[in-house]
Amino acid sequence: MKQRLKDIFEADKTTSDYNTAAFVEFGLSANKHYDILVVAPGWTPTKLMQGFDVEITCTAKHSYISGYEVKGDGFLIAWIQTSPGACSLIDELSMCAVLEFDELIFLGAVGSLTKDIGVGALCTPSFCISGNLANGYLLEDITEYKPFGKVFPNDTEYVLKVMGLINEMGYEIKQAPVFCTDTVLCEYAHMDFIKSFDVSLIEMETSSFYLMADLLEKPSAALLVVSDNSATGESLVLRTKEQKDKYNESRFNAIPQILLQIAKKL
Repeated sequence: MKQRLKDIFEADKTTSDYNTAAFVEFGLSANKHYDILVVAPGWTPTKLMQGFDVEITCTAKHSYISGYEVKGDGFLIAWIQTSPGACSLIDELSMCAVLEFDELIFLGAVGSLTKDIGVGALCTPSFCISGNLANGYLLEDITEYKPFGKVFPNDTEYVLKVMGLINEMGYEIKQAPVFCTDTVLCEYAHMDFIKSFDVSLIEMETSSFYLMADLLEKPSAALLVVSDNSATGESLVLRTKEQKDKYNESRFNAIPQILLQIAKKL
């Protein structure tokens, strides 16, 4: 863990006991070793991993967040379902800094801005454009924050290993630039500005995820499934059965298999 994150914790007034906070919020123990910590806004293993040879335990459940342990043959995964948005990811992942884990994986949906990346495609960021104001609060001097800067994966070698494993499994994964936004509804009114950064994808949390991974000093990778495509008119809310099937195939089949292989091999 980098000194900057330690300084943030020292200034924190919400709690002085992060071990207890992580257990109360997510039911996860600082006395256990987890092979992977999964961060997933809105996604839970009880929904994604039904039918797979794992034991899933819901360790804590609240209105907007929940915690899980996924136990398999020789591995144990900690899973936090977070609220959507950069600020929620920063606050909720911070509570897990006391946990002992080897790798950090982000799972989530992403919108496509190009006809070349269709609904259901598996993606990972090449870099993120930080359109989130929450990231500025990670700095010592918030006035030094420059919105719309680039955030790169904190461990590119690890990302390449994950991508290689996915390719070995017979899946295609696209590495593409992502714009991170604070609002889904209002992003469309600024789409020309957003596209001026030459991005192909848009979502809310990955720039914050990689900044937090850097502060935590953990190898990390974000795995995204395209849920909609504004370039082709495939909307998030009114998807056809074919679009839903493509999305669900990646979400409920590819993603769980990939996660289990990462837990076993990397």
